[in-house]
Amino acid sequence: MNIDKEPNALKPHWPEGLLGETVYRVPCDDKGRSGGSWLQVFVAGDGDVHVSMQDWEDIREEGSAPNPIPSIRVRTYAGGGMNTRTRQALLWLADAIRRDMEDNPHQVEF
Repeated sequence: MNIDKEPNALKPHWPEGLLGETVYRVPCDDKGRSGGSWLQVFVAGDGDVHVSMQDWEDIREEGSAPNPIPSIRVRTYAGGGMNTRTRQALLWLADAIRRDMEDNPHQVEF
């Protein structure tokens, strides 16, 4: 990988104001109002990043269970999305994954 040819968003740098040992969570645009559906990033003290999500239709409903294959939607602003920065960051994440897979074709594909 030639770091000089990478988009600025993908060049290694620590974003101003980002804290280690902190969870950053965004609710699903469709079902996040109850707090049951979200995407979160935990920035560990060593700088490693952990991504997780939960998709639980309605945590208040008795007998409800989480979706075993969680997915949340972060809509475009025109589609009613409230988290436009998160959506943009996820597009950059998808692009970063695409680029890493092109550089490392020996990795397991799903």
